[in-house]
Amino acid sequence: MKSHLKFCLYIGLALLPVFGCGPQNSKTDETQTAGRIVIKGEDAAVRMIRRQSQSFMALYPRSAIVVDEGGSKAAIAALNEGRARIAVMNRPVTSAEDSIIKANGGLAKEYKIAYDGLAVIVNSGNKVQRLDFEQLSEIFSGRITSWSRLGGNIDNLVPVIPGPNMGHYEYFQQLVLNGGEYAAKSYPCTTTAQIVELVKSHPSAIGLVSMNALYRDWDVWPPVKETGIKALDIAQVKESGYFQPNQKTVYEGNYPLSHPVYMYVNDILERTYSQGMSSLAHGFITYVSSVEGQKIAAQQGYVPATMPVTIKK
Repeated sequence: MKSHLKFCLYIGLALLPVFGCGPQNSKTDETQTAGRIVIKGEDAAVRMIRRQSQSFMALYPRSAIVVDEGGSKAAIAALNEGRARIAVMNRPVTSAEDSIIKANGGLAKEYKIAYDGLAVIVNSGNKVQRLDFEQLSEIFSGRITSWSRLGGNIDNLVPVIPGPNMGHYEYFQQLVLNGGEYAAKSYPCTTTAQIVELVKSHPSAIGLVSMNALYRDWDVWPPVKETGIKALDIAQVKESGYFQPNQKTVYEGNYPLSHPVYMYVNDILERTYSQGMSSLAHGFITYVSSVEGQKIAAQQGYVPATMPVTIKK
């Protein structure tokens, strides 16, 4: 990751067959800066992508970029079916999804556009300050059901999890639960905002959210913190040390729940636009990967992945 960024601690942001399916432009009308495309993706990343699309459309008024949320699973399904030209995901495409796209004559091409951290949040009144992967596994699999076993001041413990459509559901399941099942009494949510509100309202809850959800407003600096919740320090194992989810720890590779944010296109389809040279989807990805696009990513709480950008601590 360090090869992609020049980090500054004192930060200043100084298939159904896809051809012809869905709301696509005719190929003769589209260029890298003109036409209309639909992007579907993770709700946590949609705010960043919308900021980037607004900036892109201001630069190129003949472009129209529609950004819709729905989760990683829905995003890759929309890409496969031709209902979206770009899928934004916080996990890689699975082998099963890749096989379906290939079976329908497509090819999923991956672009890493940023890095994120999955924050473990609790109610601000909870006395627990840190957890390791073993404890997280016991909590989210249902083997620990009381905060008192973790040094907390509350008996009941309720895991609040991303729904199965959201990329963090599978990411956490594979990394921390080793592919095992979530606790039967887990409460699945369809949006990050819903997880935050449930944890804020219920002292017994523990939730999983993108680290940018720790702040309610990224359009000012410093960003405005979300009240009523706190992020726990996390360690893969106790001996490795505990780390808070933030841009510094994600950039340095210390936060153990760090992961890339991806954009996927159907490369077979994109090549039909003058061998990809006139694809608006590729034009937008090029912008997102540029210094300006990466600056917007940093301003929305992510860690840039493709360009040197100075980030505020």
